[in-house]
Amino acid sequence: MSTFVVIGGAGRTGRRIGERLNDGGHRVVVASRGAETALDLTSEPDPAVFAGAEGVVIVAEPPKDPEDAEAAMHGGVSAIAEIAAREDIPVVLVTQIYLTRAAEHPDMSARIEARARGEQALRESGAQYTIVRPSWLHDLPSAGVRVEQGDTGEGRVSRDVVADAVVAALFDPSASGKTFELYDDEESSSPDWPSLFAALHADQ
Repeated sequence: MSTFVVIGGAGRTGRRIGERLNDGGHRVVVASRGAETALDLTSEPDPAVFAGAEGVVIVAEPPKDPEDAEAAMHGGVSAIAEIAAREDIPVVLVTQIYLTRAAEHPDMSARIEARARGEQALRESGAQYTIVRPSWLHDLPSAGVRVEQGDTGEGRVSRDVVADAVVAALFDPSASGKTFELYDDEESSSPDWPSLFAALHADQ
């Protein structure tokens, strides 16, 4: 039985990720401020939380305060990435679209830019990683999914699709070193994640 740490695992998307891992026979450590395993991304993480983990998922929402968002989404992600690189633990980071075009949403730009700096810190850390950028999230089922790169799209995506993509990426080496966006697509069939991951370009 493998152990996975899900940071933000008490949230609506994080719970879905944890449920899928549990259903697969894995042990899930839910780490957040309100969880049994306390972890605040604005503070220095305890390396003991990650001892024995086969993978880490970061699916936390950024605080609204710009300084707290920077501390969590950049500083916190960076600190976890350093631990993951040192301990050779793969990381799947869930962020959002608009990371390269924060100016389109000035009310959210500080949080978006903090997320972007966190993404880059993870890329530069030396850790094995995958970055998943969902479009606007919703709780309804989805018939299909569109996977893109380049952060140019618009749309929505089901939290179930995001959870499926994250769990698939944890176990598929072809997802490593790649960043991609997710959108609902009624014209697509159920996703074949290994084929979709293999077709993606690796980050430069």
